[in-house]
Amino acid sequence: MAKCDKKSALKIIIGAAKAYDLKMNNKHFLIVYRDRAMIKTACVGFRDMNFMHLTGVQTNLSAQQFYSACLSGKLSEKDFELDHKGKVQQKLVALPYLADLLYNPCMIGNFINSGIYIKADYFIGNTKAVLSVGFKTGKYTDYPVTLYREDIRHLSQPTNKVHAIFVKNFKEDFYSKCAYLSKGQEINSLLIAENIRKLIIKDGCSFGTSAAEPRSLS
Repeated sequence: MAKCDKKSALKIIIGAAKAYDLKMNNKHFLIVYRDRAMIKTACVGFRDMNFMHLTGVQTNLSAQQFYSACLSGKLSEKDFELDHKGKVQQKLVALPYLADLLYNPCMIGNFINSGIYIKADYFIGNTKAVLSVGFKTGKYTDYPVTLYREDIRHLSQPTNKVHAIFVKNFKEDFYSKCAYLSKGQEINSLLIAENIRKLIIKDGCSFGTSAAEPRSLS
């Protein structure tokens, strides 16, 4: 991998921030997956203060100031530093894939504590073995704490297939759009717990073929 200079890093970060703002910021995602014979769910949320930590850069700006500067185009090379160990370089390779992670085939699994300190409880990764995002369990919604350019199967065990992902704005009470549905999967055949099923508005749902944009369930 060619070394990324600050000019290139700036371009990657700003582009990723704008995609994050469009597809992830202020959104909650309900992830439905199979763990052996059981159907389980996880709820993850993304806010403006989460983005900076996923880039790995060092900065004197607050997380929200950093994000705002990215969106306004005011972030400059003097606002952040890259590390000398190449860890940020690795994150920047994977960062452009972040915004599409939960709109495409992905996997989920508990973090393998192999002696390496990572503050994540579990990971969600794409099937291209390029991106894995670590999440910390929250009281109501789990939140992202780290990002790796790594195959999720090297970070979690067991690794489980995600069957469906529903999305809503964080202030909404119900999930009215489907961000991802695995091939051949039908919503009604998912054995989701009744208390979770009540959060999904799916009457008269019709799913398209595109995974790039959420699909209405109403």
